[in-house]
Amino acid sequence: MIPSRDGPLVHAAAPDHVLRTLDDGLLTADERDRCGRLRSSADRDARVAAHLLVRWSAAQLTGQAIETLELVQRCPQCGSSDHGRPSMPALPGVHVSLAHTRGAVAAAVGWDPVGVDVETARSGDALDAALLHLTLTEREMLQVRSSPEPRATFLRHWTLKECLVKVGAATLDGLSRLEIDLSTAHRTAEGRTWTTYRNLHLLEWCDPGLGAVIGAAGAAPPVVDTFPVTSSQAETGTESRWGWTAVRAGRLVTAGGRR
Repeated sequence: MIPSRDGPLVHAAAPDHVLRTLDDGLLTADERDRCGRLRSSADRDARVAAHLLVRWSAAQLTGQAIETLELVQRCPQCGSSDHGRPSMPALPGVHVSLAHTRGAVAAAVGWDPVGVDVETARSGDALDAALLHLTLTEREMLQVRSSPEPRATFLRHWTLKECLVKVGAATLDGLSRLEIDLSTAHRTAEGRTWTTYRNLHLLEWCDPGLGAVIGAAGAAPPVVDTFPVTSSQAETGTESRWGWTAVRAGRLVTAGGRR
């Protein structure tokens, strides 16, 4: 099966690329305050970039002007705005997900619940045995330990499981009982790995430019689109499969929409 346009829209990019392209003034005071609490400038940049990128993705999907899109998070249990599932009040029918790590950010938006995750794939890092037992089944651990690139193989499983948590199909304390069999997964024409878990479609791939493993989950096969490659491309506008993008008044917007 080939991912279709009905699936969630996914973007991934380097934080500095996003920050050069989009206006960080789009963030709310609450978002800026939470980002400012992070001690590392790399972590702050990644978080800001992720919050900008998910707005860009939502604008691409819906045709809504990016400056009208506010991102909020609210925990249904404790009411805190520091965590919880993200949403956009201006787009009540759209589901959003975002992820960030040092050097890479990702966003997914769709008409059904979505999940996205991104993790840096540093081959030299050792894997924690306790983490493997907490997150993988016995068969998955064997696949990781027998792999020539154990960290990358672990991250392939981890990112997809994190996506399932974000989409509401799994919990963190149940990951070691949740098995994703990547040995039966299909390769897309773009070289990404596509598989299913129950009624959800999962997509994962390694982006060598970002040095990261990215995963996405949705009710239909996720569609990966390109964030503007260069500043000049963003300034003049570029047509992607999801719409015509351009900068107006210094801010990136879209005149496209759902087709």
